[in-house]
Amino acid sequence: MSESHAEFHDRLAKIYRKEAKGRRPRQRIAVNRDGYVIVRGAGRQRSFPWMGLAMVAVAFFGIKGAMIASYGPEFYTQKVARLDGASKVEQVAAWTMRPDPMSRWVAVQIKALK
Repeated sequence: MSESHAEFHDRLAKIYRKEAKGRRPRQRIAVNRDGYVIVRGAGRQRSFPWMGLAMVAVAFFGIKGAMIASYGPEFYTQKVARLDGASKVEQVAAWTMRPDPMSRWVAVQIKALK
């Protein structure tokens, strides 16, 4: 056996040992049917969608602020208070829709634009 062929088999054995021990988290090793070792980067790990959560929060407070700005704070508070004495679902809705400092600030900013 030639020296280069022996080196190749040593390298291949080393790769197989690493693969048997456990793959590295950001690397995927595959051996195709011709015997070539193909190293590909693993896909990006999924994380919590913080940007989506922030967009939902901005939309939520924006809509509440727009409703307070268009209906007026007193009328809006009366409408939310009407939901308070009803079923559990409506009580939860009333709790989430009650005016808070962020919604009031958004309402003031929207009123300033008019």
